Amino acid sequence: MKKKFTFLAAIAVAMQVSAQSWTPQTTNFPNASTYPLVIDAKGESVAWGYGADGSGNDVEYRVFTKTSDGGTTWVGGQMSGVPASQSISDLAAGDANNAWVITNPLSGSGGVYKTTNGGTSWTKQTTATFSSSLSFPDIIYFWDLNTGVAIGDPVANNRLEVYNTTDGGVTWVSNPSGGSSNPGEAAYVHNKSVAGNTIWCGSSSGRIYRSNDKGLTWLPTIQSPLSDFGGAGESGEIVLKDANTAWVASSLGILYTTTDGGANFVDVPTVTGTFYPASLLYVPGTARTLISGGASSTTGRGSSISYDGGANWTEITNNGVDTGITALEATSPTAIYGGSFFSTTTGGGMNKLTALLATSEATVKKGLTISPNPTYGDLNIATVLNVKSVEILDMNGRIVKTFGADAKKLNLSSLQAGVYAVKVNTADGRSQITKFIKK
Repeated sequence: MKKKFTFLAAIAVAMQVSAQSWTPQTTNFPNASTYPLVIDAKGESVAWGYGADGSGNDVEYRVFTKTSDGGTTWVGGQMSGVPASQSISDLAAGDANNAWVITNPLSGSGGVYKTTNGGTSWTKQTTATFSSSLSFPDIIYFWDLNTGVAIGDPVANNRLEVYNTTDGGVTWVSNPSGGSSNPGEAAYVHNKSVAGNTIWCGSSSGRIYRSNDKGLTWLPTIQSPLSDFGGAGESGEIVLKDANTAWVASSLGILYTTTDGGANFVDVPTVTGTFYPASLLYVPGTARTLISGGASSTTGRGSSISYDGGANWTEITNNGVDTGITALEATSPTAIYGGSFFSTTTGGGMNKLTALLATSEATVKKGLTISPNPTYGDLNIATVLNVKSVEILDMNGRIVKTFGADAKKLNLSSLQAGVYAVKVNTADGRSQITKFIKK
């Protein structure tokens, strides 16, 4: 059986924030030493996860946990109806009552199972057949209660085995245009990232399968900087901000980014702090905020946050006993979850991050000072950096004004009122980004 994938493995605005900390929550998994392997959240209140054995005995669990109140309470239980012949590959949340899992077969054939009663019972959806002897279901995702995609390893014509649904999985339609694969190349369980209508999946050759229309049609498969997204020597994870902007984390401790849809990747050197390569998350609704985590002696045990796309990292404190983070998920800056290990005596198993709130309007950032902030027209820059150029960006990351190296007072009177960023590019190829408000 393929390895259970545990490595959760462009210009934008950075802002100073208060120190971040995890608040522990109890998953109520049926078994001790269970940890969330995958978490999928919908909106501010709903999140589901499925559990894996953390005891070291490699027991195949078929257990879930879910919240419908933003993590204040979690309900855990067995996936009744999912037979012991099935291993959970991935999970997709719908709402407080509806969720799906996709399974690979320990014996027999895998498929898709759905609950409509909050996890009390799960029923197989038979039209996603995965009936080939080569079928290996890997990934499932739902954009809403109706529209979803189920993805498995290639079975014919070197294409992923893909099924699409528009009725919640009552009817799954086989899609022969699944992402193109090289001979012997496979996808990995739950190794995916979704942003808007875009979904990317990693392969055993370090390539990325891509679709920009919810898995209906697939773009040419591209090569990432990784050799393998789930190998023994290297593993990795993709996180998407949008169809063009993404990061790829290697288990070897290297972070890469692209701003052109994967046509080009560049590495992101860590300037300060610790990057944990086992888990990586982009926080939706932010410019370039990333969270990294790990829960082993190999990849590190802890978590950190970066507000500048991965160059500078700050440790996140943990108010619980266990500081390891096994999985990450977020739908907004106020709905951020991190998995950990559940104990039947002390609880835990889930953490929620304090909201990413600004403590100031980001006036000082590593030798860069701007004033006044807010501004009605002119913005003064004071810095000891060796400046090459200065750019003003809107909240979508678009450059709206450019100034030369000698710019000290920026005339911004022509800008409409709103939130912007000043980006100072230095001669050594680095940059500092600070948010400001134009009145």
